[in-house]
Amino acid sequence: MKPTLGQVFGLSLLGLAAVLTLLFYTVFQLSRETIIESSERIRDGASREIGERVTSFLAKAPATVEQFQQEVDRGLVDARDPLAVEPALFALLLSTRDVAEMTFTYGNKIGFDEHGALQLAATPRGQVSVVRALSANEEDRFWSRHIHQENGAFVADRRELEPASRFSTLPLHRESSAATSDPTSHATFVTPAREDFSGQLLWSDLHWSQLDAELPESQRRVEVSVQQVVTDVAGEFVGVLRVGLLTQQLDRAVQLKLAPAGQADPHRIFICDAAGHLITRLSPSDQLQEADGDLRIAPANLPPEIVGALADPKLRSVDEKRPSSSGNFHFNSQEFLTTFRALPETQGWIVGIVVPRAYYLGRLSAIRDHLLAVSLGIMAVLIAAGGFILRGVKRALAQIVKESLRMNAFEFSPAPTASSFRDVSDVLESLEKAKTAMRAMSKYVPIDLVRRLYRSKTEPVLGGELIEISIMFTDIKDFTAHSEQLAPNELAAALGRYLDVMAKIIQQETGGTIDKFIGDAIMTFWNAPEPVTEHARMACLAALRCREAGRVLSQSPDWRGLPPFETRFGLHQEKALVGHFGAPDRMNYTAMGDAVNVASRLEGLNKQYGTSIIASDRIFEDARAHFDFRLLDWVAVKGKADAIKIYELLGTKGEGHEMHETVAAYETAFEAYAARDFDRAVTILEQNAGDAPSNILIKRCRAFQQTPPPEDWRGVYVSMSK
Repeated sequence: MKPTLGQVFGLSLLGLAAVLTLLFYTVFQLSRETIIESSERIRDGASREIGERVTSFLAKAPATVEQFQQEVDRGLVDARDPLAVEPALFALLLSTRDVAEMTFTYGNKIGFDEHGALQLAATPRGQVSVVRALSANEEDRFWSRHIHQENGAFVADRRELEPASRFSTLPLHRESSAATSDPTSHATFVTPAREDFSGQLLWSDLHWSQLDAELPESQRRVEVSVQQVVTDVAGEFVGVLRVGLLTQQLDRAVQLKLAPAGQADPHRIFICDAAGHLITRLSPSDQLQEADGDLRIAPANLPPEIVGALADPKLRSVDEKRPSSSGNFHFNSQEFLTTFRALPETQGWIVGIVVPRAYYLGRLSAIRDHLLAVSLGIMAVLIAAGGFILRGVKRALAQIVKESLRMNAFEFSPAPTASSFRDVSDVLESLEKAKTAMRAMSKYVPIDLVRRLYRSKTEPVLGGELIEISIMFTDIKDFTAHSEQLAPNELAAALGRYLDVMAKIIQQETGGTIDKFIGDAIMTFWNAPEPVTEHARMACLAALRCREAGRVLSQSPDWRGLPPFETRFGLHQEKALVGHFGAPDRMNYTAMGDAVNVASRLEGLNKQYGTSIIASDRIFEDARAHFDFRLLDWVAVKGKADAIKIYELLGTKGEGHEMHETVAAYETAFEAYAARDFDRAVTILEQNAGDAPSNILIKRCRAFQQTPPPEDWRGVYVSMSK
């Protein structure tokens, strides 16, 4: 049994002292955890941002390689002509600020040896490089070098480049009188050109620039590069393009301030490898040294927190399967927090962030104490005021519960909203508004749908389901003539009375769902949103009851002597898509599909046959035990290739006995008509003088007597009108 509000409130007062004691302890512990989690989120976000910076920086090299290959593929650059390659490389170098050098090494491919290594013809072989270098005043300057064969040896020509200059006018200078080594023997050419790599993009870790091999280490440039095979327009190998990136950008990538403005930032951020070797500088004066074949940063004096972070086992646990790791470690009696994140598409690089734990705990301790004091004050106020307002709250709650239960019972009649509390009055007023909206909503959408949505606590969503339904279309005969004869207000009033009578029969007597009013027409279906037993029978009953109610209404005093409204009906049963359709913020509960079109066409066929209710063969089969029907025709309605049999609904079982002879004669004549015995059909139909369908069929038979139908005609009438 659920407790009452008063019982809960009393127990709460008794347990408040214990809760306060527990609260202090819990808040203290949770504050520590929250602080650490907050720190971890900050470090994790920073590591992600740095990772994005590094990824964006490294992506410039593959993008440059791809752009050069595209220019070759489009015939914009002849990769076999060094004089054409040089300006193309220079243009790409100028367009990407972080590219340090671009080198294209070329040769004529013969094939591959048994080990998969590329074999080249003796000539031609060579290399074209364009280089970005910083001058003494830190401005960019550019130069190019072309290694080519001359008198059986490799020589190198060099020239300075200006962005606005024409290459043909720039002077060449021989770099050295001594012969230069074959550039196609270098690993940056041999490895990507191997058969087993088949044109893959290959990355190099930090390394000295190949172009600075003759310079002392203090003057050499450090770069990270990518190599890939270049093919000509025909897809044949022409060489390998190497793109080197300036590593200064990596140092800038980790320069991220995490402390608020105006405060010193104790976070130390760096990039290293899995072995704990630094890749980014901690200061501009840091030197480089080789480690396991790659260049790494070797600071003279590492800060203790960096030393501890590089030795942290969590650094070695980061890989592709576990891209990030956070934790803490102790070093020199101080505790530090760390975050490590693997950098994708690198040579196993990892970004690390380390910060003293005291930085976060000290900053948030005052906030924690303040929150505890505020919480205690609020609780004291609640205890003092709670007993005073409990009685009034219980009375107000009883009012709300009462109205809520009425709504839950789908009772939306108005109720008083007065209360001692303004808030409760507002709630009751809101409930009244909700009930008003529900009453109004039920006038626009099916009441069963409103009830279903209300009880399931769901909002309508776009979509539907395929359901077998019975559909009825109604239309007033000669409504246009009525609208011309009556004043607008008279027409509106008469139409309102007529539709009210029709709607009550459809919804209250037969359980139908009115889909929509289309001027004077009504579209109705049965078996949705709630199931309807024998929905075909309900549709037939609704049509007969509406027809009779329309006649009674036109003879009543309420009709005020106006011309009577004669209604035509079309009935069809078939599966249709039923649900919510329209826009996400404005939709209708409706039925869609071919079944709806057929029902509409059947209603329109009444004009041709002089009838008032036409049903499809599906309706006839399901309702024939309860109603009298007359087979009218075998028709292919407009917009349908397949023909269906259509029937005139005459009345409930036994009501159409006065038309028994007329119906029997008509159906016998229709059999003769379908069998192409038009003479016999006419003879029979002449007995049904005054029967509109018989007159229609006689005209059709006489037309076929004059102009017989084609040989493949099987009695199907194709209706060309809606």
